[in-house]
Amino acid sequence: MNDEPPDRECEHLSMPQSIPRGLLRHIIPRLLRLQEMTGTDIMQRLHDLTDGAWDPSPGTIYPLLSSLEEEGTIEAASTEGRSKTYRLTKEGQKQMVLIFKHRRGAVGEKTRLGPKLWEQLLEPEERISFHLLGMSHSIESFESMLDSLDTKKKQQLLRHLEEMAARISSLIDQLKHGATENV
Repeated sequence: MNDEPPDRECEHLSMPQSIPRGLLRHIIPRLLRLQEMTGTDIMQRLHDLTDGAWDPSPGTIYPLLSSLEEEGTIEAASTEGRSKTYRLTKEGQKQMVLIFKHRRGAVGEKTRLGPKLWEQLLEPEERISFHLLGMSHSIESFESMLDSLDTKKKQQLLRHLEEMAARISSLIDQLKHGATENV
């Protein structure tokens, strides 16, 4: 009989990092576009944005801040003792525009890649919950940004949502029809 708790039995099978490598290099300048922040502020903001699900360590944040500073993407706005407050440089702003304007499709595909790979670890029944949760997060995101969109962007969003609603209605009809056949 094994007295060891079940969690310890599969400790060597711990889940891999869920945040893709290199993503933080793009997130930090994005956070600094609106306000100056310290490394501690950045860590707290990432914690808050992920509802506590992601807490990058100081050993991850501070070397990256140094690297971004050496590249000219960010700069120290002020220094008090050992604490630096960072801001985005003009060069950093240009880089962000290039990434998000000229590589928008690539950014969208990169954000889709992680969940697509994770999905392959799930059984078909688990995938349903996975995708329903994703849809719920997407709807919450649309709701939270609605007030910040201009009329043109709202119309574009409306068109996309109407297309999705038609596809969802079709899927609902298929499920209803299939449900009556199998009873």
